[in-house]
Amino acid sequence: MDKRTVLFILLVTATFFGLNVFFSHSRDKHQRELVQQKEAQSAKNNAQLAADMEKRTAKPSDLPLVAITQDSEGTEVLGEGISVNGATLTLAWTHKLPEEIFVKGQSQKLLTKETTTQGLALYGSQDFKKLNIASVPEIGSYDLQVVTLPDSGQPEVYFGLYRDGTLSFPAAPPKDNAIALYKTNSGYLPLGFYISVGRVFVELQNMPALVPHVKAAATPKPTAASDQKYYVLENAYQQLVFTNVGGALAEINLPLAGKEHPQSVVNEIQFDRQIAEDYPAEAHFPGQSYYKAGSSEEQPAGQIGGFYPLLRRGTKKSSISPEYYAFNLISDYPEMAELTYEVKEFTSDKIVFEAVQPHRKITKTYALTTGDSGAPYSFDLTIKVDGDSRGLFLTSGIPEVEIMSNRSAPQIQYRISRKGKGQVEKLSLPKAKEVINVSSVHPDWVVNSNGYLGVIMDPLSEIGAGYRAQYVSGSAVPTRLSVIDPQYNLYPASKYPGYEVLLPIPTQGGTLNFRFYTGPFEEKTLKAVDKAFSDPETGYNPNYIACRTFYGWFAFISKPFAKILFVVMSSFHSLTHSWGIAIILLTIFLRIFLYPLNAWSIKSMRRMQQISPQVQAIQKKYKKEPKKGQIEIMNLYREKKVNPFMGCIPIVIQIPFLIAMFDLLKSSFQLRGASFIPGWINNLTAPDVLFEWSRPIFFIGNQFHLLPILLGGVMFIQQRFSSTAPKDPKAMTDQQRQQKSMATIMCVFFTIMFYHFPSGLNLYWLSSMSLGIGQQWLTNKVLNRKEGKD
Repeated sequence: MDKRTVLFILLVTATFFGLNVFFSHSRDKHQRELVQQKEAQSAKNNAQLAADMEKRTAKPSDLPLVAITQDSEGTEVLGEGISVNGATLTLAWTHKLPEEIFVKGQSQKLLTKETTTQGLALYGSQDFKKLNIASVPEIGSYDLQVVTLPDSGQPEVYFGLYRDGTLSFPAAPPKDNAIALYKTNSGYLPLGFYISVGRVFVELQNMPALVPHVKAAATPKPTAASDQKYYVLENAYQQLVFTNVGGALAEINLPLAGKEHPQSVVNEIQFDRQIAEDYPAEAHFPGQSYYKAGSSEEQPAGQIGGFYPLLRRGTKKSSISPEYYAFNLISDYPEMAELTYEVKEFTSDKIVFEAVQPHRKITKTYALTTGDSGAPYSFDLTIKVDGDSRGLFLTSGIPEVEIMSNRSAPQIQYRISRKGKGQVEKLSLPKAKEVINVSSVHPDWVVNSNGYLGVIMDPLSEIGAGYRAQYVSGSAVPTRLSVIDPQYNLYPASKYPGYEVLLPIPTQGGTLNFRFYTGPFEEKTLKAVDKAFSDPETGYNPNYIACRTFYGWFAFISKPFAKILFVVMSSFHSLTHSWGIAIILLTIFLRIFLYPLNAWSIKSMRRMQQISPQVQAIQKKYKKEPKKGQIEIMNLYREKKVNPFMGCIPIVIQIPFLIAMFDLLKSSFQLRGASFIPGWINNLTAPDVLFEWSRPIFFIGNQFHLLPILLGGVMFIQQRFSSTAPKDPKAMTDQQRQQKSMATIMCVFFTIMFYHFPSGLNLYWLSSMSLGIGQQWLTNKVLNRKEGKD
């Protein structure tokens, strides 16, 4: 091995080692920053939660508290109680209670005979019939006022959260027994009894001693899905389906490219066709009956097919909770997500929602951007909060699943400005049940995408610092793919979790403006949107095109290669108008570009094979002296001017191009749904499908992909073509047999590895291997002629 080769290897090793240390340090530092941000945000959230609890805790004067006296004159106060329709519910202040008490000068008799100290006691007037108590559904979240009635001193009120049949206290729980009240349309009514020892809560309607004396009052139920109404705004680029629950977007449907929607750049893929044909009930757009501007009549569910659902919208068997709708305002209290809004205005390009709560009024105004050609796939939202806006977040919704290489590739990104320059960062996806809080940055915009399409949330007004990203179980937000052949569980919902991004709403409320881009990450479209919203006077440019960023373990290597490949491939596409042919021409271009290096490698491998018998003879001769044998072999290499490492260099050189091509297919929306050979290669970003069947087979699935089989066959031919070993196995040396076995194993390995890879990547590698065979044949022919073997 000469000095230049050693120096080259040392430089490459040092470079990769330095890069590894640098990126490891950067990841560790970023992780520490995330932990610190999470802790700071957690402290801030706790402070906001405490302030919110104080706001939601009733004052004693707001509750039906009364004094219990020994006589009608009220000269001696015995304790406090809850007064409801001629009765008083209290906590026993002594083991033996008086048979008669007075409340506001009126006599009441003891109705519960067996009581213990701090146990419940009920008194009623002469004409008392039943005590009105509150009753709530088992499922839901409700605010309770939990009141202690001490023997001496004033009653204390604690805020309690009664969620799905369990009472919890966000702050400290009461130290003594207490009565829980719930606010109904009739005012505050008693709901249950809290026992401090063991922290047990029992609803009054389940207490045997009180059952004969109580009657549950009717309470309003939380808004159910059947109570929802849907409203549609539509233009050439998008169908926006709003709902009065949350004043949010339940669906964002993108028209598929075709005669009906010539402006669209979203191509139809196999999943679109399959669901529309085999599961039409799941392919209505909109998916529910709806209202449109200018008509008071409810329209039936929309047409079957013709649209791509950008957001997960559930299935007929499993709906999605409003907290996962797009652009809903939510808080740490689930009932906020289900807040019902009233439609105040509804025109062909605008809809206004309004919701009024005791401590705030929220107005949400959605408006389509003017001019369909100016800013496609875009619309605006103005939120006005009058009152308390602490603890509110704006949701992104959850993008539908896109499959590539048999897996999904969701991404969360954000853009920040540092020293006047914009920089797009990728957030590591939250793990199961994890919520990531980032509070130290002020993002220019955030992105929640499936790789090819997504949602860009751009706050045009000043909002709170940071953002939140959370994991959502796939079962809670089932993908549309889960309806395909459910008996075989081809695409189980649990396999494809969702991720939601939340932007904080400023605590001071006021009027906030947002701009949203909800569509494909296609280069020309994003550039058109950037141009439409740019301001030449100020130099402002939203730079949405930056969301098309390459990521991965080897992004620092593949990114420049991928950009070069895309430029060259786009040039070929402009000439041929076929992305498949463009990939083949790109492969030819790379082969011509790397021809000298490949030819050099072939010559080196040929010389290695020619001296192989001499190498084996040396190894045999110095079998007992391996070190001396190595020295003799190196002397032979120098004598014959052979470098044993040269055969590997072309493969090493091609690896960045292969990785870049893989990244290119993941990030180039233009190739999604691009057909090469209709009926076989219908989508260059998905595996080719020669034919399919119903029952899936392990690993293979229910589709036969021919390209990886052809690739394995071509690799096998190339290995045999490049080998100089005798055809007769008996005449082969042990090393030659080993090399032949290894070559066969590699062919099988590559076939398996590439089986679920995109057809575009298989087409690239298959073309490269085929051209490699031709180059090897040509080089061997030239060398044979020079050596007089022709």
